[in-house]
Amino acid sequence: MPLNIDLQQILLHMLNFVILFAALWFLLYKPVKKFMDDREASYKKDRDLAAEKLKTASDALDNLDAELKKKEDEANLKRSEIIAAAQKSAQERIDEAEKKAEKIVEDATQQAEDIRKKAVKRSSQDISELAVESVEKAVMSSASEAFEAFLKSVEEQNHE
Repeated sequence: MPLNIDLQQILLHMLNFVILFAALWFLLYKPVKKFMDDREASYKKDRDLAAEKLKTASDALDNLDAELKKKEDEANLKRSEIIAAAQKSAQERIDEAEKKAEKIVEDATQQAEDIRKKAVKRSSQDISELAVESVEKAVMSSASEAFEAFLKSVEEQNHE
């Protein structure tokens, strides 16, 4: 054989290679491939489960957001009702206070008018009394002057 090539040796090496390839195929490649496929399936399953949970969580979040919005609207409505009731109550109190103030002013005005009338009456009585006293004094003084004049004239007549 030229170049020292032995066909039997080549065939034996090829047979050894095929046996080695088959053994490695069944012993290493197939289990590793199966392991990798199982691992990939597990990851895909986990990914799908996570996506499903994320979708569920997102839906729950949307529901909670809608519920929160609804509760906020209800709270705003109640707050508005409470504010309106408070304003109504405050207005009623203000109206009541104004009525009381008007009554107080009215009573004070009436009392002032009564006091004024009493003062006018009293001063009128005082003036009347003073006038009477003045007239009495004037009458007494003119009567006493007239009496003195009479007495003087009687005295003068008696002296004469």
